[in-house]
Parts: sequence; structure tokens; C-alpha cells
Amino acid sequence: MSERKGQLRVVPVPSYHDMGPAERNELFVVAAVLLRTDVMDEVSGVLTSDMFLDPNLALVFRAIEQVYARGVLVDLQTVDTEMYRLDEVHATRLQGISGLKEGLRMIREVSNVMVYAAEVVRFYRLRCLQVLGESLAMKANLMDGDPDALMEELERELMALRLKCVNGDMGVPMEVAGRKVLDYFKELKASGELPTGCPTGVKGLDELMGGVRPCELMFLAARPGDGKTAMGLHMALACARAGLPALFVTMEMSDEELVKRMFAKLGDISPDSMRLYGPSLKELREMERVTEEVMPGLPLRFLFAPSITLEQLRAKVLMAVKRGECKVLFVDYIHLMQLPKGMEANPVGGLGVLANGLKSLAMQAKIPLISMAQMSRKIEERGPAAVPLSSDMRDSGILEQAADIILFIRKPGKKDNRAKLREGTFFLTKMRNGGTGEVDFRYSIGFTSFEEVSSC
Repeated sequence: MSERKGQLRVVPVPSYHDMGPAERNELFVVAAVLLRTDVMDEVSGVLTSDMFLDPNLALVFRAIEQVYARGVLVDLQTVDTEMYRLDEVHATRLQGISGLKEGLRMIREVSNVMVYAAEVVRFYRLRCLQVLGESLAMKANLMDGDPDALMEELERELMALRLKCVNGDMGVPMEVAGRKVLDYFKELKASGELPTGCPTGVKGLDELMGGVRPCELMFLAARPGDGKTAMGLHMALACARAGLPALFVTMEMSDEELVKRMFAKLGDISPDSMRLYGPSLKELREMERVTEEVMPGLPLRFLFAPSITLEQLRAKVLMAVKRGECKVLFVDYIHLMQLPKGMEANPVGGLGVLANGLKSLAMQAKIPLISMAQMSRKIEERGPAAVPLSSDMRDSGILEQAADIILFIRKPGKKDNRAKLREGTFFLTKMRNGGTGEVDFRYSIGFTSFEEVSSC
């Protein structure tokens, strides 16, 4: 780096053993973010790059901040590229991210990252207090020093430091929030629209729930084969028909398999024909009509992503939101997502990280997020007529806490008369901003669409 006036001289990252405690904690944080992609969700609200003492680590974390803010996956390559974009001379002298390779090799455990982050903040505050103390001491030694002015300066600087270390967020005044809500309802009144969220495609459910709203996380749970994917597709199609761009992320079915189901929903095409002996000539013509005339007008996208990580999902969704391609997200399903690194031995804890991450994603993207989930076997122990409880979700504890809405699909047993009528019940067991209830439904042959029984 050319030694420009007023700039810090950049030196190579010192050996781990030569680092002081502040720099070691900074290295731990940077390594944790690079080793486990979901860590930035935790530290982004606590740390900023200007809190780092080591200028090289500060550049790396600044690059991480920029990549994360754009919704791009944070990894070694994206951060290395961003370092050169931010400060090519500095990054070149550091040899990019490879300048950290010695320190990164020292770190394998990242579960204590928030402890390291807290230490980075603590050392930053101590440095700020030291600088403030030295400045005030110099002013206090002046013959014309004003103690009242110095005390006011001290209080002002301390308050600024406190605000900095809580990310500057001190809440929203009630009247400001109230004005936003009032303006929202005024706009609704002027447009003649109702304050509902994205539709479910089942009239009774929409009347009970009012749809799923932006920032809400909904879990759609059922036993295997009871139709959680089918209902997710039904909801996604209802959203698309309402003009809401929907993204359906699946981890167990390819986009071609999902489209086969959509053909059965959109046209007079038998699912059995496509599955067993191929569509007839009439059905082929219907498939052509649907492909050319119906599908182009439906803003619905499919993404087949087996074992997707939370950070990969976040990056793809935020990019789709920016492009206007996603105003409601479906994830099929949370139990098939890849657990965060280091949590393979603790799947329940890892599932909790995923659930909280999905909720965080819904709030960050300001979209409704509907995730399918497995129902545990314990409901079967209570008999075929048992009413589902929120605790009947598999690994339910943390999912219940993260969810705004929990909806169960319950099909009757094969010996039940309702099974012959192809009927079942939706059980809404949690609604954070509303009541709960039940809605009976009837499903079509091939289990691709749902209707409320009373409207059939």
C-alpha cells in the first residue's frame, strides 16, 4: 500500500500467538462467520467493522458486511472478491483472504461466537473510553477549562458510545408506529381492499385466518402422505392467481414433479395418466393449452434445492425479493434443510436455529413464509380421532416458539366414512394475531386440490 498521508500503515496479520486478546477475539469472529454461514445472522446486529482494532481484520469484516447486506452467500470467495473491490491496494498487500489462512486453521469450534463478539465490543468500548479520558484530561489541564462544559461533553460522548454499542436502535415512538398503521388503513380504505394477507385457496381458512401476512412464519404440518406438499402447492397457486409472485423451494421433489401436479390442478388432466400410462391425446392438447395460455400468467417459480442451508436459502430469497420474483415463500420442508455446521450431533438444537432463521428471513424480506413440517407419531397413540396440538409437530418445542401460525392437515383413517368421501380437517392450533379453529375440507382424486366442505 502506498503510504498516503493520514492513512494507517497496513502490515500483515500477525501470528495468532503474537496477537493480543482483542485481536484474537476479532479473528475468532471473522473465522466463525466464514466457517458457518448462518453466524452472520447472529453477529450482524452486534458488531460493525469500525469496532475492530486490527485494520486487516476490519477490512475482512467490512467486506463480510457488504456481501451480507446484498443478500449474497458469505463465503471465502465472495468475501475475497469484496475485499479487493473495497480497497484493492490494502487487499493486495494482505493477499486477500489468504492472509488469514494461518489464523483460520487455528479455529474449529464456532458455537461461542457471541462470546467472542461480546469481547470485541468490550475492548472497543474500553478503547473509546481511553481516548475520551485522555481528551478530557488534556482539556481539564487548561487554565481556562470549563468543568460544566467538560461534564456535558462527557455525558454526550458516553451516550453516543452506548447508542453505538446497541446498534443505535432505541425503539420506535408509539406515535410514529401509530401513524404508520393509520396510513396503512387509510390506503386500504381508499383502495376498497381488505386487510388480508396472502390467500390459502380455501375459503373457510381465509375467513378464519385472514391469510398469511408479511413477516409471519407459518408451519403447515401433517403426517407423511397426508398432503402437506399438496396443500403448499395449493396455497402457492392461490397466491399466484392473486398476482403475488411466489417462490416454492423443495428439497424432495424436482421442479418437473411439481409441475406434473400443477397440470392436474390447472387442466383436465388425470394424475394417474401422467404417473401410470401417459396422458391421452386429449390430455396432451390440454397440457399444451395450459403450458402456453395459463402458466405464463402465473408468477410462480420452483427451486429444487436438496439439503439447502439456511444461508443459501437466505441469499437466494433476498435476491428474488429484490428482483420482484418473490412476495411469498414456501419451504418444503424444514426437516430436510441442512443443519448448521457443528450442530449435526444436536439435531434438535440445529432445528431451532433453522426455525429462528426462517422467522428472521421472513422479517428481513418482509414476506409471508410458509414452511411444511412433519407431524410426530405420538398423535397416533391418542387414536384416529385425536385433535392435533401444536406440540404434535416433530421436534415441536422450538418450532412452536418461532411460529406465528401452526396449521395441521388431518386425514381420517381408512376405515372412517370420511375417508371414502375424501374429506379431512384443517386444525389451526396457533395464530399469534388471531383466534384458532377448524375447517373441514374435501380433496380431489390425486390429492392435488382442496375445497371447504360447505362450499363444495
